[in-house]
Amino acid sequence: MMTAELSQFIDIHTHILPGIDDGPKSLEESAAMAQCYVDVGISRIIATPHFIPGTAWAAGRERIRESLQVLQTYLAEKSIALDIFSGMEIAFHQKLISRLERNILQPLAQSRYYLLEPSFQDPQGDLLCCIRQLMDRGEKVILAHPERIPSFQEELGPLTELVRQGLEVQLNMGSLLDRFNELSKQTSMQLIANNSVHYLASDSHSAESRKPPTLQDWEKLTSLLGDKLLTKLCIVNPWKLLDVENTHSCE
Repeated sequence: MMTAELSQFIDIHTHILPGIDDGPKSLEESAAMAQCYVDVGISRIIATPHFIPGTAWAAGRERIRESLQVLQTYLAEKSIALDIFSGMEIAFHQKLISRLERNILQPLAQSRYYLLEPSFQDPQGDLLCCIRQLMDRGEKVILAHPERIPSFQEELGPLTELVRQGLEVQLNMGSLLDRFNELSKQTSMQLIANNSVHYLASDSHSAESRKPPTLQDWEKLTSLLGDKLLTKLCIVNPWKLLDVENTHSCE
């Protein structure tokens, strides 16, 4: 049985690419963030810059690839040994399926999974309808941090029903570490109790605030969730996204 060691954690939701969204503004800031991971032994993460159509935060696949290559070269020059895989945090929008068909949207690493971000303000009916359509098409969807969304905090039923049908869910570590509001933690625990969580990620944005996890964070999460569940959400399931031969639905 694998134990929940922080060094084995694969962070599937990070904003580490420089100058591309609300993450680091420069290569130096990205490197400082990468050093935070390396300092605790973490060696693999997925970069998931925002994709919000109609805004400055809408880098396409090619720009993400180029930015990632530049950053990896810079980190190698600084002897910061962090492997970064490409991804995207895709804000829900009405033309999402059309953009997916045109190969504009980036899945997570080598997998077929797309990380989808719900709106913080809008009702979620259109989002849930879109997820159903994507799933009917055979697409794989991971919903990012629903525990932070007011409409899901009020009503989890429709979401958990989609989870039963194959939707996967990613929680933010900060929600469990009391870094957002109390409802975020309560909703996280409800989703966990309903077996409706598949990944736990940092959603890190810098080396200063909303930063990568520390050893103290990991100890708190181990105390809260237990070694077995933390291993599943942070190591076993994320590893499947990096394994080309094993990108089926997480157990």
